[in-house]
Amino acid sequence: MTNNKNGLDPGSDSNDLTVWFEILDPIRARTYDDARVRDDYGNIYFVGTGKSRAHAGRMGTRPDCIPEGVRAYWAHDLWNGPVHPPRCAVCLVKHPVTQVIE
Repeated sequence: MTNNKNGLDPGSDSNDLTVWFEILDPIRARTYDDARVRDDYGNIYFVGTGKSRAHAGRMGTRPDCIPEGVRAYWAHDLWNGPVHPPRCAVCLVKHPVTQVIE
């Protein structure tokens, strides 16, 4: 199913939907001494959880439920495939996952 002005387009196959990941808490690299990263990477540490949320969409078309200004990226993962981050509740209503293709 795809989005249209009326909400759903039952004539489209939901298997062609892929996943967009909304970044909720990005991972950032920091240095212990506020200097440049050393060649051996011995002065860096990471902050953030890397938490994200999965949304249903198509390549090049950012889903409307991802807030404007929030970082997100498109992946080749199928919406009906095994997705480990939690799925967006709005996307699940529009594009129910009937079976998980593994």
